Amino acid sequence: MDLRFVLGVLGGIITAFSVIPYVRDIMKKTTRPNSVSWSIWVLLLTISIFAQWSAGASWSIILLIGDLIGTSTIAALSFAGYGYGKYGRLEWTCLGLAILAIISWQITSQPIWAIVFAIIADALAAFPTLVKAFRDPRSEHPTMWLLISLGALLGIASTTIVNAANLLFPFYLFVINSTIGITTLVGRKK
Repeated sequence: MDLRFVLGVLGGIITAFSVIPYVRDIMKKTTRPNSVSWSIWVLLLTISIFAQWSAGASWSIILLIGDLIGTSTIAALSFAGYGYGKYGRLEWTCLGLAILAIISWQITSQPIWAIVFAIIADALAAFPTLVKAFRDPRSEHPTMWLLISLGALLGIASTTIVNAANLLFPFYLFVINSTIGITTLVGRKK
């Protein structure tokens, strides 16, 4: 069996199931996900999956699929009454960048542009969570973020096509999720 395939599947599984501690906190009502942010993340992951597929996907796409499953689960819970939703300037900017990602991809026929705009929009959407994790580390569960980071590393290691389309989003997921996870973990220890 191909080791890279195994790493890709393992990364996808870890990422999909990384939401379990977060879902537990949602059910205990100690965490309330922002339905707008999580639905934007679902859209951005979907764009990135299709863009990576269009560019010639490698096993690293399994990471994104696993992340989409976990993110969709949290988005669904947030719409089922466990979250809150409020559109502000940031949410509209992220939605605009997601639309720009799709348009730029269609105009240029270059899926990498969709991935780049999706990363920019995702980073903007993640920034408030990072600030919240810094100010109130108990409001986030570090396990989920660190497990997604591990899944991202496995996704990076699983790629058989070394190019920006296959590595950019997994690398970004590693950086942003590690940052949020470590910020939360360090904050909780203080």
